[in-house]
Amino acid sequence: MSRFSLILIFFPLYLGPGISGQEPPQRPAVGISTPAGFRIDMVADDRLATNIYSIVFSPAGELLVSGPGYIKRLDDTDGDGRFDVAETVYTQLRSGAQGLCFDKDTLLCVGGGGLQRLTDSDNDGKYDRSEFLLRCKTGGEHDVHAIRQGPDGWWYLIGGNNSGLGQGISPSAASPVIAPRAGALVRFSPDFKEHQIVTHGFRNAYDFDFGPAGDIFVYDSDGERDVSLPWYRPTRVFHAMAGTHAGWISRSWKQPGSYLDNAPVVARLGRGSPTGVVTYRHHVFPAEYQGAVFVADWTFGRVIAIVPQQSGSSWTGRQTPFLSPQDEMGFAPTDLAIGPDGYLYVSVGGRGTGGGVFRIRPQSVTSSGAPSKNSLSICLNADQPWDAWSRAKWVPIAKSLGPEPFRAAVLNRELPTSQRTRALE
Repeated sequence: MSRFSLILIFFPLYLGPGISGQEPPQRPAVGISTPAGFRIDMVADDRLATNIYSIVFSPAGELLVSGPGYIKRLDDTDGDGRFDVAETVYTQLRSGAQGLCFDKDTLLCVGGGGLQRLTDSDNDGKYDRSEFLLRCKTGGEHDVHAIRQGPDGWWYLIGGNNSGLGQGISPSAASPVIAPRAGALVRFSPDFKEHQIVTHGFRNAYDFDFGPAGDIFVYDSDGERDVSLPWYRPTRVFHAMAGTHAGWISRSWKQPGSYLDNAPVVARLGRGSPTGVVTYRHHVFPAEYQGAVFVADWTFGRVIAIVPQQSGSSWTGRQTPFLSPQDEMGFAPTDLAIGPDGYLYVSVGGRGTGGGVFRIRPQSVTSSGAPSKNSLSICLNADQPWDAWSRAKWVPIAKSLGPEPFRAAVLNRELPTSQRTRALE
C-alpha cells in the first residue's frame, strides 16, 4: 500500500451482469475507464465484503475474498450475474489474509502471524481447523503477502522489507540466495520441509505471477520519500531471476543499476503502490492481451497491462493502461484474479476503504470452437494452468495419461512452442 496519508473514498455503484449463462442487458460501472472493446461491471459491493485485501478462485470456481477478520465465499444465488450472498467461512484472522491460494481442497492463507493451512474437516463449507506451515510477520503493509504454487509444484511466498522473510531459517544448499536483504521471494518444497530464497532486494512487493515460460514477474514499490533525488527508484516490474537483487537495501541505500546481480527490469511505472499481479493465460481476451502481466496500483487506482517482449535472455514490457478512475471515482485495487470464465476480477479496499469486486470482460467474445475431447490437448491447452480451478480439471487427466505422451510432445517439432513448453511442465 502507499505510505501517503491518502484516503480513497469508494462509491457504491450499480451491480453489473452475471458470471455465466444468458445475461440481461445491464448498465456497466461508471467512473472507471477501460480500453475500447471492454466493459467493467461491479459484481459485489461493500455490503457483501468490506475493505477487501485478497481474492482467489477455488477448485470449484467459487470466489473467496478476505479482509479484516474474515474470509468469505461469494455466491450468485439467483443467477442474475452478480454476487448476492457472502458466506463467512473463516473468522480467526483479525488482520485478514493478504495472500490466498488453494492446495486442492485446503486453503493456504497469509495472516494471523504466519502462513496457515485451513481445512474443512466436517465438509460443512466452513474452515474449522488451522495449521501453521510457517511463522512469519503478517498483517503489516510491509510484511509477508502473496502465496502461489509454481509450475514446479513448489510454493512461492513473497514479503516486503519488514517481513524478515527468509531470515532466521537455514535455506537448503541449493538456495540461490543465502542471506537475504530487504524483501524476498522464497519457495518451499511441496511438503514445506525445504526452502530456498529465490531472489531479494525488494522494497515492498505485494504480489507476483508466472509467465508462460515459467518466468517470475514481480511488481515492487518505489521509495516515495526519495522522489526527485538522484537515487530515487520508481515502481518497477522485475523479471525475478534466481539469485538476483532488486536494488533495495535500506531507505537511504539503493543498489546502483550497474551491479551485475540486479534483477532485469521489465517495466518502469513511476509513482504508485503495487498490489495485485496476474498473468493472463486464458483464451477469452483479445490476442494482444494473451500472456500479458496485469499489475494493480493502489494509490493512483490503476491497472496496467504489461506485454512481455523477449530481450536477450530476459524481457522488456510494452505498457498499456487498462483501468483508471475518472472524475471523483474512488478506485483502490488490491488484488487481481482470472476466473474460469476468462474474465479479469479486481478487488478494492485497503486502509479501511469500501470493498467490492469488479469484473472486466470483452464486449464480444470470438468462439474458439468446440472444446477439445483429446486428453493430451486438454492438458497442453489448459487455461490459467496454475490456478486451482484449472488444476482441478487437467491434473487428473495428466496423471491418467502418465509421462510418455508428454515426453513425446516435448520432442514433437510440429507442435507449437507453447504446447511443448506445457508438456515440459
